[in-house]
Amino acid sequence: MVFNHQLARIKANLGQRAAERSYGLPDDNLTPSLSWSKVSFINHVNAWKDGRAPDSPVNPDGSRGLPWRADVSAAVFECASVNAAQALENWSASRADTRVRTNVGFPRFKSRHKTAPSFRLRAKYTEGRVAPVRPAGPRALRLSKLGEMRVREHTGQLAKMLASGRFHVYAATFRFEHGRWLVLVTGVAAQLHHARRSPTNRHAKPIGVDLGLTTLVTVADTDGLVLHEWAGVKALQHAQARLKLANQALARTKQGSGGRRKAAQRLGKVHRRVRALRGVLLHEVTTTLARSYTTLVVEDLNVLGMMKNHRLARYVSDAAFGELRRQLEYKSRWYGSRIVVANRWYPSSRTCSRCGQVKIELSLAERTYQCGQCGLRLGRDVNAAINLARREQAATTARPPQPAAA
Repeated sequence: MVFNHQLARIKANLGQRAAERSYGLPDDNLTPSLSWSKVSFINHVNAWKDGRAPDSPVNPDGSRGLPWRADVSAAVFECASVNAAQALENWSASRADTRVRTNVGFPRFKSRHKTAPSFRLRAKYTEGRVAPVRPAGPRALRLSKLGEMRVREHTGQLAKMLASGRFHVYAATFRFEHGRWLVLVTGVAAQLHHARRSPTNRHAKPIGVDLGLTTLVTVADTDGLVLHEWAGVKALQHAQARLKLANQALARTKQGSGGRRKAAQRLGKVHRRVRALRGVLLHEVTTTLARSYTTLVVEDLNVLGMMKNHRLARYVSDAAFGELRRQLEYKSRWYGSRIVVANRWYPSSRTCSRCGQVKIELSLAERTYQCGQCGLRLGRDVNAAINLARREQAATTARPPQPAAA
């Protein structure tokens, strides 16, 4: 509601100024523009909900403002205003061509039926930092204005980190997904100890990490030793029958009925299980790689291009190559490992790991690499992982000498 209210104010103001400008009025006589800074939005929403703003809602009894504002934390209104200000700032930077990332359009209004309900609580700074959520038991959290709420996961680790000062909570985001409320606690944790960042039992040689659909991750070093092989869980593929039944049941329900709400929850439960199974494997793989090896060489895969192949799109999305790369990048910073990204056009699968001969063509159906020059016969993924590991070693060896300092 607050997000839409802020966008409506700005959109109406911009439309009014554009209409006046089309009538030929000079810029000095136009309606004053509204500021969309975060501080301006927060000040306006505080006055709007308390009934002190000219556009405050009027209640049936003649009072102004939101009658239930005391039951909701003020951080909910402020965080929604901050999100609206950030969205408008992104749009403004995109129009000025100063945005580094993808260009964006004017922010869209949030729909009650299409947007997942969510709100955010941030820490207070009145008397030190007051966390928006605090553990209230082994499986409970205490929230401002909401009181104590039961959670499914154990909160012991969060309580220990807060008590010892190793974790400072900045905000807590609540989001309703697939029939269940999720809470995400964000903040800043103490730096990891140097002994943990640089353990002595790590594999010293560079390793190659090859990603595939048959075998999700294949890890090998420069000596040709296969260190790990993880098969994908293929959770989405195995859930196709249940997804089909759940979607059919949802399609037979009436719009806005209680049966439709229950059918949507059953469908969301299947999707939640798929995501959970995939997430467990991805965290296991990325944590093991980041903590066990010093240098990891990965491929720069064109995932969007792979998704355009309709025969492979479902399997590529089920493998979640992008999420695996994202987790590996931030966990490598946690544990002090180094990631080297090989060029997207590097022929790791078509190059012989023994003699270096490059095949002109290698179809996806060929799961075994066979060299026509030296006769090497090796698994396709293992051969690619070895080539990735040796590519980093060759780049390090062939690095030109640095000039001596004057």
